[in-house]
Amino acid sequence: MTRNETEIRAKIQDSLEALRDFTAKSQVQPEDFFKVARQATYMTALYWVLNEDVPEEVTKLAVPIAKKMGEAQAAQAKKAGN
Repeated sequence: MTRNETEIRAKIQDSLEALRDFTAKSQVQPEDFFKVARQATYMTALYWVLNEDVPEEVTKLAVPIAKKMGEAQAAQAKKAGN
């Protein structure tokens, strides 16, 4: 099934909102990163389908996501150590 550009852009917007929502969370679990990575990969593929570069806003979201991932991993490691 081929999607039209409007549908693709709606999917991109949904994925972007998911990434924004994730960065706004105060508590995350390591498993949450699988979901956010899937969203980011999916969105990147949709931009590829449109033959467009990924916007800077999207790439800038990687910094807070990576920071949250490090914090969640440290918290899990601390729990495991207790």
